[in-house]
Amino acid sequence: MSASSPTADQFESAVQQSLQAHFNDLSAISQEIWSHPETGYQEHHAVQQLTDYMEKIGYQVTRKFCDIETSFLGEYQTPGFDAAKHPTVAVLCEYDALPDIGHGCGHNLIAIVGLGAFLAAAEVLKAAGSAAQGRIVCMGAPAEELGGGKVLLLESGAFKGVDYALMSHPAPVDVLEPSILSIDHCQAEFYGKAAHASCGPWEGVNALDAVIAAYNNVSMLRQQLKPGHQIHMIIKNGGAKPNIIPEYTKAEIYIRAPTSADVDELRTRVAACMHAGAEATGCRVECGLNDLSYSGLMSNQKLLSIYKHFGEKNGMRFMILPPGAYGSTDMGNVSTTIPSIHPGFCIGDPHCTMIHTREFRDSVGKPVANHFAMKSAAALALTALELFSNPDFRKDVQTEFDQRRPVFMGKAATEGTDMTDSVDGTLQLPSGFNPDRRRSSRQFLIDMGLLKPSLLEQKRDSIQE
Repeated sequence: MSASSPTADQFESAVQQSLQAHFNDLSAISQEIWSHPETGYQEHHAVQQLTDYMEKIGYQVTRKFCDIETSFLGEYQTPGFDAAKHPTVAVLCEYDALPDIGHGCGHNLIAIVGLGAFLAAAEVLKAAGSAAQGRIVCMGAPAEELGGGKVLLLESGAFKGVDYALMSHPAPVDVLEPSILSIDHCQAEFYGKAAHASCGPWEGVNALDAVIAAYNNVSMLRQQLKPGHQIHMIIKNGGAKPNIIPEYTKAEIYIRAPTSADVDELRTRVAACMHAGAEATGCRVECGLNDLSYSGLMSNQKLLSIYKHFGEKNGMRFMILPPGAYGSTDMGNVSTTIPSIHPGFCIGDPHCTMIHTREFRDSVGKPVANHFAMKSAAALALTALELFSNPDFRKDVQTEFDQRRPVFMGKAATEGTDMTDSVDGTLQLPSGFNPDRRRSSRQFLIDMGLLKPSLLEQKRDSIQE
């Protein structure tokens, strides 16, 4: 083995043998999840398939992990594991489906890639002795599509003690570093004064005019934005009846940009658009932000280099996506908390070119897709094993993360206000946003009806009432 070769090269054959041994069972689990699509926080069948299999072959599993009904944690650690000396690596599973079209994002494949990588790495660790030591966990992350499961897991302390996080996502082609944007979910509420629109409109203060002025301000701002900087806005409430001057209107706004620092700046400019609309019409505006916002993906290049090495050895061919092929995911929040990767893997259907479609759903349900998924599972398992077997590599990964994060996060990192760093989820808001109009991820999901309150929360609410 050359000095430049990854130390995990010695485990490649064992990883492939492990995945081959589990292949039929993993394929059956993929098909079960694909055949029973469940939306965010309702993925009970998927979780049962994954956890039952881990328990069946002897791994410790925690169900309802972090008091989240459809999360779980499977784990294995080497004898003599010492958290001060040995790393903990999390491989993440997703398994929620899209409304109406089912697994149009292929999370059935993410589930078996995560599970397969966990099993292969754990089985190698059992036989590796002093050559590789540490703790590997398979973390079930629900509700990526609509409910920010990883944001909630972070808020709940799921990643405390975890040093690195790995996952991959199905795609039309192999992609090493997809363009994942930060996204903020904001709202602006405008308050005016009602009046009869015919008898005395001069007595009113028109909140509809305010929100339309704010919308037009945003439209003018859009043409001055950098590539990858995006604002999406709708008017959620535009008034009650045409003959009543609207006293209340509401807008919902999504703000996207490549990094959290970019979103920081753009959020302030959007707030200015809202306040200008209110000031021009004599209304009052309240701008709010919920914690269910996703960071951009800060892919760790050192980790990706190992994934690429083993992926290419196994036939993966990484492509560069054309400009404008953007997306957002809650894995971004994990990547700014601990060193992480989130590459894309080809599903083996050259005729399918777009995710979140019925065509993609049908393709990820075909048997051939499971074979392509195992290429990614092998590369993830070997990336984990490089971390377990190479202390110098771990230092390089952490150094890259520590150096890049302050620039990527902007004020959130330098002022310590990133919500993933805070014990209580406190998030400092820029000028123009009211801190009283911020909800935690858990409370936001409860208010939306996507998440049930815990028994403790139910008891607390009953006491308050």
